[in-house]
Amino acid sequence: MRPSKPDTRQHDPALVSTAAEIGDCALLKAVNVTKAGTFMQWRDGQDLLVPVSQQVSPMVAGESYIVYLLLDPQQRVIGSSKLYKFLDERAKNMSPGEQVDLLIVGKTDLGYKAVVNGTHLGLLYKDEVFQRLQTGDRVKGYIKTIRDDRKIDLGLQRQDDKARSELTGRILEFLSKNGGSSTLTDYSPPEAIYKRYQVSKGNYKKALGSLYKQRLISVSKDKIELVSAADSK
Repeated sequence: MRPSKPDTRQHDPALVSTAAEIGDCALLKAVNVTKAGTFMQWRDGQDLLVPVSQQVSPMVAGESYIVYLLLDPQQRVIGSSKLYKFLDERAKNMSPGEQVDLLIVGKTDLGYKAVVNGTHLGLLYKDEVFQRLQTGDRVKGYIKTIRDDRKIDLGLQRQDDKARSELTGRILEFLSKNGGSSTLTDYSPPEAIYKRYQVSKGNYKKALGSLYKQRLISVSKDKIELVSAADSK
């Protein structure tokens, strides 16, 4: 058996795409469930069949799902929610730091499964997502890492040298404007860090580490301080 599948349902029909073509992944609404499969709202006056054999789990009328459009052996356009059969789960011609287009497939125990550039599947870890994401959302993201097995880990923030430099500059600017200290530390909740800097806790900790190594700040459990401000006490 394959590992746990993401929940591909979506409850907001306003986001459903009806312009999908063969080879596309799209959010489509289930309008009629039959023994042969489920018919999805597609083009004006034309529904798309997702056969039972092409469903990860039984579809429910009124719900919406991410499906891949393909031709069946009789050359009829059908859909499939078994995205792993048609999209590569191992990176090809990709590198860490590359910006990519993401289509959110659904939530899993680890985070969010996403279609990457319409050709691959990757994973956004939940502890690095601090904005509301729903099945069918299209967002910009980045290749965070490519694992030894070539599986793709994704991020919503850049993690290159330029991004780290920008973050350290923003931290120093905030400190200088707020009396030289801040209560956002390594121990602060990820949500509080994201609210201030729109970055993950991991990225924030790396930035603090860089500033500490440069002896620009001092770090304690309760606060960080500009070294000049700490020395003056």
